[in-house]
Amino acid sequence: MLQERIRHKLQERRAQILLPAVLLAPIFILVIYLLFETAKVSMYKVRHQFALDASAYAQMSSASTYLNAVAYVNGGLAHRNMYDYADYPLTPVPSNASGEKITIFDLFYKGGAFPAIGPDYETGLSPRPAPEATSWGLKYYTGDEVDGIGNSVEPSGDRTDWMKEDPKEPGDKDIIPIMSKQLTDMVFFSLVNKESPTVGALSNYIATYGYLGDIYDSQDYAYKDSVKNARFFREAYFLNSPDGCKRDECARQSAAQIAPFLNWATKPFRIANIRIYATEGVEGVPGEQFHARSYHHDFSMEELMNKKMFQFAYLPPETRNKLRMLSRGVLLKQSITLPQNRFNIHLEQKYKPYVRNRMVLSCPHNGNNCIWPDPIPKYSITLEP
Repeated sequence: MLQERIRHKLQERRAQILLPAVLLAPIFILVIYLLFETAKVSMYKVRHQFALDASAYAQMSSASTYLNAVAYVNGGLAHRNMYDYADYPLTPVPSNASGEKITIFDLFYKGGAFPAIGPDYETGLSPRPAPEATSWGLKYYTGDEVDGIGNSVEPSGDRTDWMKEDPKEPGDKDIIPIMSKQLTDMVFFSLVNKESPTVGALSNYIATYGYLGDIYDSQDYAYKDSVKNARFFREAYFLNSPDGCKRDECARQSAAQIAPFLNWATKPFRIANIRIYATEGVEGVPGEQFHARSYHHDFSMEELMNKKMFQFAYLPPETRNKLRMLSRGVLLKQSITLPQNRFNIHLEQKYKPYVRNRMVLSCPHNGNNCIWPDPIPKYSITLEP
């Protein structure tokens, strides 16, 4: 009786699914395991990719920050700091009947003391550049008021040889004028009264370039320290990697690929001696003032500030070559390890998994040189797959 009931039940349509279900159950379990293991592999690869991207960006951020800081130091800070002295006209000497208005700013700018942001190079008084500008047009004054142009005997204020990718650096005994003698002969510029704006302008000029030199030195030190053994790169990979690798051993492969493009530096341009001019005469009531002459005085920067006076920094040829390669992009590739799976398949041996990206460091200028002679702090980082 019982057998008849079982045979009858199995002949019903609803019972036809029982046998396939029993056979398919292991397949469903295998599919679930496969989906789980595939998701785990995907998760590990995504985390490794994030670690590589974060590492590359962190390390290149130190380079872009350094380059932008140097470009900003080069790019008119001294000019802007001396800008206020355009409101200090100097008293003309009795023999100067031209009526030309000459300011403290003019004496320094037209003597070659600092470059100005364009486009008005005649006065050096230009509006602030627009945020979207790709060039500030920084240039030294080249008018007739610059002393010693074409004269190989007297110290010259001509900075034409400075406005090049490879500027001609002066020797330790060369004297560099920072004022125009021609203009000083036309006005009273006395350094006797320590409270006068003229003394303050000279002190401010020397202090400004002293501070710029300190800023450059600190940025240079910080960058060189950050690229030792690709420190930022390894640290970021260690913090983001799912492997739990040792701090000093993380990302050896990709760190070795990025390291050659970090080993570069800018070169500071410094001067050892400066020349200024001052009035020998008396400024007073018209008719009672007299102007005998303008005399020069030379200062050794190493005696005055214990080091040469910084002017700007530039890129030596080997650095320009590496920055050109960085503008085209550097491919980083990092082999990765994957977690063990329930199928006991060693994926690293069979498929050799890895993650990769292309790192680009660039600025708007040709040759990827936004440091000198046309500085602008607009280096940026791009990560491409």
